[in-house]
Amino acid sequence: MARPLLLAGALLAATLPGFRVPAQVRAATVTSSAPDHVALTLYRAPDGRGAMDLRYLDGFALVTETRRVRLPRGPAVLRFEGVAAGIVPVSAIVGGLPGGTIEKNRDARLLSPASLVDGTLGRDVTLTRTDKATGRQVGTPATIVAGPTPGIILRTAAGIEALRCSGLAERLAYGAVPAGLSEKPVLSVATNSPAARTVTVRLSYLASGFDWRASYVATLAADGRAIDLFAWLTLANGNPETFRNAAVQAIAGRLNREAAPMIPAAAGALRLVCYPLGTTTSNLREESFEPADEIVVTAARSMGFAAPAPAPAPEPAPPPPEDLGDLKLYRVPAPTTVTGRGQKQVALLVQPAVRAERRYRRPVSPGQTLDGAPTAIVLMLSNDRPSGLGVPLPAGSTALYADRPGGRLLLGLGTITDRTIGETVRLAAGISSQVTLTQATVAPRGPVPQPPMAMGSREAVLTARNANPFAVTLDVPIGAAGQTIDPVGRTLARIDGIVTWSPALPPGGQAELRYRY
Repeated sequence: MARPLLLAGALLAATLPGFRVPAQVRAATVTSSAPDHVALTLYRAPDGRGAMDLRYLDGFALVTETRRVRLPRGPAVLRFEGVAAGIVPVSAIVGGLPGGTIEKNRDARLLSPASLVDGTLGRDVTLTRTDKATGRQVGTPATIVAGPTPGIILRTAAGIEALRCSGLAERLAYGAVPAGLSEKPVLSVATNSPAARTVTVRLSYLASGFDWRASYVATLAADGRAIDLFAWLTLANGNPETFRNAAVQAIAGRLNREAAPMIPAAAGALRLVCYPLGTTTSNLREESFEPADEIVVTAARSMGFAAPAPAPAPEPAPPPPEDLGDLKLYRVPAPTTVTGRGQKQVALLVQPAVRAERRYRRPVSPGQTLDGAPTAIVLMLSNDRPSGLGVPLPAGSTALYADRPGGRLLLGLGTITDRTIGETVRLAAGISSQVTLTQATVAPRGPVPQPPMAMGSREAVLTARNANPFAVTLDVPIGAAGQTIDPVGRTLARIDGIVTWSPALPPGGQAELRYRY
């Protein structure tokens, strides 16, 4: 009799003057299904290079949403639907609420085949299967008694059985969506408004599952002394949510960021496993069926690409990058839709008639044996105004093309690191077997080397050959940055901290360098 007495006492207390029901019991629920406006600021992965895999994006984004909501007077729970699945809840900042923010909650229970089964345990469903005698689809009442892992166990009028273990097509129909499941990721906040009103709420948060790359497309002029340089900004979104007509900007450079663990989503597809009917043997190979198709999710998927797309028809140049401390900010001039689980390219840079110098290059290690090794063809660009450039260039992939009467030709693919104003940019332009390099270790000769070259140092001879009918310049970086290399009888420059031999080779000519290491 204790429970009826307690219940009666609670009802009596609720009618007494001065008794206050807890605010969370009376709180109204207000749902904002989508933002009215969204802005995305994308930050690159710290070591991101090459193609991006949408399943493993290590960059992140700052998402800023503006929403109009109608708040009632008093306590309310405001639900923001459609936030990024990779949201970091502790980073969320909500502005514009008259009563402020009392608490925040991130609901990871998303609608999926697995969460439907989990939320319907012990409840009735309809099992539709093909009748073996007539071939017709027949609906049978059933109750889910176990699932969703590793399979679904049902109770029907015929007894206990497992879903999709009969060898026939079977599917489940649910009477309603279980409470607590949402088809979109949800961030909810509790607030207390002094009056009913319509307000503009600004929601900002960090989200994982984003990244971006720069993709450069260079077209070589007919005389080989200049290029037209165009760059794509490739945006990648690994979240299922699409951000429509977003104001997008990208940040180049590195900033300090501590890793934040992602919230595991309480959702997933069904993978039904069962043994063939009529056996109880435990060592038979399991038979795995395709994921259940009660919910079909479609998305544009892309695993990256080998070369950037060619430059589009001439358009107004994108705005120049802006300084953000030591970082650089690139703005996309027009609103852009960033699709869920997809990539998008927008114009980043347009620089026509940039002066370029054709050179050859082959880094070597001291003591490495080479015998007529081919060299790389590179185009050297000076990132300054007199050369027609002079803008910060974020790291990315490069593709060099040449226009010929027979069509457009691809000359080379490569990558560049972040290059600021005043630095040298190298574009890969292919491999040459006409300019070659040979290296051999030889017995030391001449006087004993003095410190810092200690006793026991070795000598090597480099021989460069040019089989072309025209003169070329070859760059040969030797060893690593800071390594002591002692050229015999000459002085070599250090480029990027590396001792570099740069012989000018006449048509059909060769040059030789002896050095100690």
